[in-house]
Amino acid sequence: MGPVHASRRLLSAVALAVVVFAFWPALIGGGSLVSHDVVATAAPFDSYQPDDFSLENGPGDPINIHAHWAAVGEDLRRGDLGWWNPDLAAGQPTFKGGVPIFNLPYLVAPDWYSPGLVAAIRTLAAVGLAVGFLTAVGSHRVSALAGGVAFGLSGFMVGWMNWPHSSVAALAPGLLWAIERALRDPRPWRVAPLAGVVTLMVWANFPSVLIYVLLGSGVYTLVRAVSEWRSAAERGRWVRSRALVFVGAAVVAACLAGPHVIGFSEYVDWADTSHRIGNPDDSSAGMAYLLTAVAPAVWGSDAVGASWFGEGNWVEFNTHVGSSVVVLALLGLVAGLVGGDRRRRSVAAGLVAMVAIGVLVAYLGGPLAVALGDLTGSRGGLMTRAKVLIGVGMALGAAFGVDWLLGPQQDRRRVTRVAAVVAGLALLALAPSAKNWLDAARANGALRQTVAVSSTSILAAAATIGVVAARLRGRLGATAAGWGLVAIVGAELLTFAMPVPTTVSRSERLEATPAHTVVQATLEPGERLAGEGRTFFPATTQHYDIADARGQLLKSPGYQELLRAIDPDMLRRDGGGTPTNPNIADGTDVTSPVWDVMAVGVWAQFPDSRPPGTATAPAGVTDGADPAVQALAGATVVPEGGLRAVLVEVGPAVGGFVDVRVTTDDGSTTERRWVEPVEAGAMSFAVLGEHLRVGSAVDVEVTAPAPTLLVGVDAAGALAVGTIAGDDDLELLRVGDVILLERPVEPVRVDTAVVVEPDPQAAAALIADGLPPGTAVVDRDVGLPSEPTGATPAVLRDVEYGRGTVTATVDAPTDVLLVVSESHYPGWDVTIDGAAAEVVLADAAFLGVVVPSGTHDVAFSFTPEHLGRSIVLLAVGGLGLALVLGHGWRAGDLRSPLRPRG
Repeated sequence: MGPVHASRRLLSAVALAVVVFAFWPALIGGGSLVSHDVVATAAPFDSYQPDDFSLENGPGDPINIHAHWAAVGEDLRRGDLGWWNPDLAAGQPTFKGGVPIFNLPYLVAPDWYSPGLVAAIRTLAAVGLAVGFLTAVGSHRVSALAGGVAFGLSGFMVGWMNWPHSSVAALAPGLLWAIERALRDPRPWRVAPLAGVVTLMVWANFPSVLIYVLLGSGVYTLVRAVSEWRSAAERGRWVRSRALVFVGAAVVAACLAGPHVIGFSEYVDWADTSHRIGNPDDSSAGMAYLLTAVAPAVWGSDAVGASWFGEGNWVEFNTHVGSSVVVLALLGLVAGLVGGDRRRRSVAAGLVAMVAIGVLVAYLGGPLAVALGDLTGSRGGLMTRAKVLIGVGMALGAAFGVDWLLGPQQDRRRVTRVAAVVAGLALLALAPSAKNWLDAARANGALRQTVAVSSTSILAAAATIGVVAARLRGRLGATAAGWGLVAIVGAELLTFAMPVPTTVSRSERLEATPAHTVVQATLEPGERLAGEGRTFFPATTQHYDIADARGQLLKSPGYQELLRAIDPDMLRRDGGGTPTNPNIADGTDVTSPVWDVMAVGVWAQFPDSRPPGTATAPAGVTDGADPAVQALAGATVVPEGGLRAVLVEVGPAVGGFVDVRVTTDDGSTTERRWVEPVEAGAMSFAVLGEHLRVGSAVDVEVTAPAPTLLVGVDAAGALAVGTIAGDDDLELLRVGDVILLERPVEPVRVDTAVVVEPDPQAAAALIADGLPPGTAVVDRDVGLPSEPTGATPAVLRDVEYGRGTVTATVDAPTDVLLVVSESHYPGWDVTIDGAAAEVVLADAAFLGVVVPSGTHDVAFSFTPEHLGRSIVLLAVGGLGLALVLGHGWRAGDLRSPLRPRG
């Protein structure tokens, strides 16, 4: 037990209390752990925010990455779960993102509550696994709790929130724990925890973090194995017994994780990941960012202010382990290396090696770091993700520091001197970076702010040093020192961790708006929503079962080329988008044929944007008048095709509001609009008037609460009014919080002619330019003519959609191509009258099949190609686990104490 009494129940209660306190607004406060991008800037949500709405911070998008899990849970609860999810882009495999163990609460808890619950469970698991490892290597329970809290609340854990990175990282101490037990007690059943932890990390689905954890764990294993082997009485037996356990664990883990590895590889091979391959060879952050280990605010961050120094996403580059943890880890690792017994020395050496690899790869860079970073593959992303090894090693090392203080402090002078030398060298190495930071902070006027938000780290370091000094001088007992250090570590890390997630209150929680209801009622099966900017934000549509053509996911090369054919910058960072999350520019052509093949049935625009249609500019403008001085009135008539919007001419503005009242036969509507400074030109105000009688009167009145702008008037002083006519195939559905337009579209269609073009970019360009009606683009010759035949049109009947199924009856006088706007992904099969047929890549990204003349029933269905192999692998892996656990149960090993062997 050691000098400090701490029962398991007490440790569990304290750990639980810390985690609940960290997430209490989301767990028990009625709030939702959601990100700013789904509540702050997206129409129509922004129209329903309370007047006093404000976000605590803006730290990326913690809910988006796993938003599909809310949809998976809803599908499961209503019995509609399938292998295919059609809600994003043109569909994707339901489990393409793996099955992170921590995300399972999405299947049973409400979607507004699940993100907070997942984050809390994952953090508590990280604390518990770290405590388990530390007690296994002989740490006091209070020391282990300090290390567990240090890791569970480190920047990599809470800073990442519900990203898959942290689902992998949280399990890292569990892997070390399983390794430690297997090395010291290699009974056959030890295969189970080793294989189980690796399997869970693989299914958590973030390969680069997984590989770094496996790399660090491998180095730790090697260091520990050499130490244990040297003291073994029978070295040959020692090697054989442990080799059997590790090889057996590797085989079982390969079987259990194999289905995801196969599926993920297939998905990445199918998707266009060229943007990820373009990372520089050395994507380490640079040595300067090591300062963020003790003070993440030194660069500014989304959680504490605007980033002002350096480049890069703060959650990618910054690592926050805490100043108190750094001090304790320095003492603990040095004490373990120079003053511990053989086992403690090797454990400390293994942790130091992990930290060294993390620092080298994530921050120092260079040829060796690049070589290690290349282990993650060209699609692995930034090398900074190796910082997980820093978080693990420093947190566990901090527990060693507490251990050393609680014990008799052997080699006290030697440990403190060596630690001081190491600290001095580190400070000397970081001095140039600190100097650059200080200069930049002064130049940017950010010195006071960043020092203020980093004050907790400064105080924590001082408090830790104070406790250490008092304990070494005998002025503080072991119990007070141990629990005091737990309190210091927890307080410091909580002050950083708690502001990172955005928690919105019950009244601010995401709810479906009337605009969502309109979209849901308008979209037919197979049709999708799209729109300018990021109206509705693709991730939010999953919560309300709305298929979205944009999607926040990797897309096939053909699908990305279709988007680029509309706007080459749509998927570029400098165009406001990414390859996974396109940003559709204002004024994008809503009538493009690309939207037709994507089956876009509803188009969304921001409320202040101009709807499509034939525009008639305000006529007779001779001067400008201020609507704040006097209301300006004018009139026009409903144009041919109906009224879709009115136009008024706006002169230079200083920035402010303007109110426009439009009166038609349907009554009056008023819209308040903010006018940007120095804005000039014709402003549009959408009107639901396409049904109005052509030539009927339209009266417009413009007022303003304060002098903000000039509005165009004619020679008589009357308001000059223009119109936008609804003289096209679109139909205006909604104005106000968001502009919605219905587009005529056929998600399943029949074509009689094809153009053969295997290159996705060329195929997308052909579609964007417009093809003759009845023509599709295919990737190979399918035996159909290149021009429409002009024969009697084919008839399409009984089209039905399911989760991964599309069926239809085709009645055609000639051979035709049936096109379905679902992603052409491996695993789609098609039958004609029950007989297997060949799936064709149509329109660069979608499903097609040649249907012979006559009346035929066509059925597309999706089943993962690797499903059979996956079932076999899971069965073999499950059998292996059952055998080793059964053997352990029969032998009584599962409940027996640790018995070193060999």
